[in-house]
Amino acid sequence: MQTLNRPTTTYLTTWDNAQFFTSTADPAIASTISQLRQDIDAIAAACQPFTAKVDTAETIQSGDYTTLIDQVRPIHLQRNDVLKRLGNVNTYIYTALSVDTQDADANTWMPILQKLSADLSEGMTPLNVFLQRASEDFITALLADPALSEIDFLLRHSRKEKDFLLSVAEEQLMTALATNGLHTWGNLYSELAGTLKCEIQGEVMGLAKAANMLGHPSANTRQAAWEAIRSAWATQQTTVATGLNAINGWRLESAQKRSGKRQLHYLDKSCHQSRIERATLDALMETTYQNRAIGQRALSAMAKALGQSQLHPWDTMAPAPAAKESSDQKIEFEAAIALIADAFNQLTPEMGDFATMMAKKGWIDGKPTPNRATGAYCTKFSDPREPRIFMTYEGTMTNVLTLAHELGHAWHNWVMRDLPAMKCRYPMTLAETASIFAETLVREALMAQATTPAQKLEIAWQDAQSAGVFLLNIPARFEFEKRLVEARKIGALRPAQLCEMMDQSWQLWFEESLSQYNDLFWASKLHFSISSLGFYNYPYLFGYLFSLGIYAQQPVYGDNFNQLYTDLLRDTGTMTAEAVVKHHLQKDLSQPQFWQDSLSIVEGSVADFEQLVSEVFADD
Repeated sequence: MQTLNRPTTTYLTTWDNAQFFTSTADPAIASTISQLRQDIDAIAAACQPFTAKVDTAETIQSGDYTTLIDQVRPIHLQRNDVLKRLGNVNTYIYTALSVDTQDADANTWMPILQKLSADLSEGMTPLNVFLQRASEDFITALLADPALSEIDFLLRHSRKEKDFLLSVAEEQLMTALATNGLHTWGNLYSELAGTLKCEIQGEVMGLAKAANMLGHPSANTRQAAWEAIRSAWATQQTTVATGLNAINGWRLESAQKRSGKRQLHYLDKSCHQSRIERATLDALMETTYQNRAIGQRALSAMAKALGQSQLHPWDTMAPAPAAKESSDQKIEFEAAIALIADAFNQLTPEMGDFATMMAKKGWIDGKPTPNRATGAYCTKFSDPREPRIFMTYEGTMTNVLTLAHELGHAWHNWVMRDLPAMKCRYPMTLAETASIFAETLVREALMAQATTPAQKLEIAWQDAQSAGVFLLNIPARFEFEKRLVEARKIGALRPAQLCEMMDQSWQLWFEESLSQYNDLFWASKLHFSISSLGFYNYPYLFGYLFSLGIYAQQPVYGDNFNQLYTDLLRDTGTMTAEAVVKHHLQKDLSQPQFWQDSLSIVEGSVADFEQLVSEVFADD
């Protein structure tokens, strides 16, 4: 494979996390965990007296405010300290497992760390329940304390769900049981994903490398990779189905137990976690469904360019056919960083410098490894606050855009690094905004450099793929998960039933734009098996359309746009999504018009793509 010219600088493509621990066998991990256990026990002991105060929380006398606030303050400060240290060791072990899912020491520590997190949550329960049930006057007084003001938004947001609280003892039991019940299924899936092997054209490889093969310039290789991945998961479909039944059964049972005062709907719970109103989710999904033809047109134009009447599922990540010569070229990691940094510079030089810094410091791990986890993500260490990116980088244009996506997440964390930790906990919906915005910057920069229709098509191809993913694939995942949860209310589901529901979900959104559907997608997609949260799908659609809406504001705000964007990102930890948009853009997310405006931008991009396909392949 040919390679593009690379800058003279050579960057590390594996993490250097030695400042935290020397390895997963480092004795310092054991001593850190031992100290954390003691500190968590101390926090639990300090919180326990609040159990007796829960029943009278709504009638606290003003004369008792000072004494109670003096009791809450040191607990909060000690919890912050514990969260920093626990966050560091958690991140270290999680990132180690991503690189090697068979790391024996890391696999030993992971459930122990999950138990520590559960113990902290369980220990804090008496205080948390007390604060959720306390009178508004007391909460106002509490948050006026300078040491406690950082929890203002998180506390007020959590109080919206106080009707769903159980007793302190029941809340503690739920947390404790989840560690060895609910979350074990999520751990099992991750381990399976890291150990499954595929044989593609005579080469045996892990799922992470196989997934990259879906972007190979050869159609035969893409099809072989798609079928190999599907075959690998077919051997584990009973196990994955059992996990999905357990995870969703647990959530439904929990919701039923919490519905004593009013019904807790699974979508309402998800919306609360995403910090959006149900009306916003409904407007997003309904408006997108009405515009699903935009995504279908994108896939149809891709099929035309590939010489097909319909797009095959293994071709959705194919490189642009107009760039067959360049598609054989590998984009070296150094060249990718330079390309992304240049694009980020169009917004602000600080963002471009940040991308380069991430590579220089060894904060990006992209080197393929034998037992590597699938997917890509951005995480961070807590003290010092440093982001880390994980992906499998093999030099494709898709890899470049994935890198830009994760660098967008990292930039989001970076611009918030001076804020109190409790003001940096932003939801999934707003998290995906910065990442997709970063992707858009890179695509726009590449398009500006293109001079011929063929070059422009290669860049527009990425827009078309995004339209297909975000307007069809993501909503189909949402539809499947709704069907899964509703069916699980009746009983456990067999693999064949899950396959049927997956097909029905593809049909609803893709219709005739694909030659066939992937009925085993429910098994191969990690997001369905994440135990800590449900419906990790629509936030991507939200972020896609939301980021396009923000991006379109650049001409309106001119030189002030970067400051507006930075301020918006910094507020994502202390506002709901609706409040962020109302405050910074004076828009209403609960109305279809906001989403329609963004979808109109996508429609324009797809129309341009269709025109380019007609120009480039006019003689075909």
